[in-house]
Amino acid sequence: MPSKFRLRRIFRPLIKILAKALIKIGVTPNIATCFMLAFSFLSFFFLVFLSNLLLSSIFVFITGIFDGVDGAIARLKNKASSFGRFFDSLMDRISEFIIFLALLIYCWDNILWNFVDIKIVILISFIASLMISYLRAKAEVIYKGDFDIGLMARSERLFYIFISMLLSSFLGYINEFLFIFMILVLATGFYRFFKINKLIIKYLNE
Repeated sequence: MPSKFRLRRIFRPLIKILAKALIKIGVTPNIATCFMLAFSFLSFFFLVFLSNLLLSSIFVFITGIFDGVDGAIARLKNKASSFGRFFDSLMDRISEFIIFLALLIYCWDNILWNFVDIKIVILISFIASLMISYLRAKAEVIYKGDFDIGLMARSERLFYIFISMLLSSFLGYINEFLFIFMILVLATGFYRFFKINKLIIKYLNE
């Protein structure tokens, strides 16, 4: 019972175009996954070493786009594999860690409303993001189905970070954006936990 609110539906045409173009130059799904990881490193570089929110946000966006390109290439070339899915999942977690680490370093001394430490906000957000992905993976091991439930899945998290950094590069308010992000990912994590628990109980009793 996947969520209907997924950005991949909006960006699917763009991802398909990119996938077809990359196939023509011989890019495999795993190479596209490596590109995705490389773009997250570029985002890290521009934020940590140059303090450039705008360029960093652009590479976060590209990271999110390429997160879907590898799967699109695999489907178009009929080259989906167990290793590919494992490799993609591992690189997803690493790329997300790199982006959160960049935000942590950039916002190291930031305090919101004179008492909210943004380091703690980012740490909680990262843990909640991992739990969102873990809950889906674990549920799909227990019972066959798509448990992509809730608002802030990986694509939505990366898009929110992109928008936050983009707006903050012009308007500021990065601390406020990150605090709202923490609330959203925590809410998604709890919602997914209770919803999955309810669905599994229902399935097991059928």
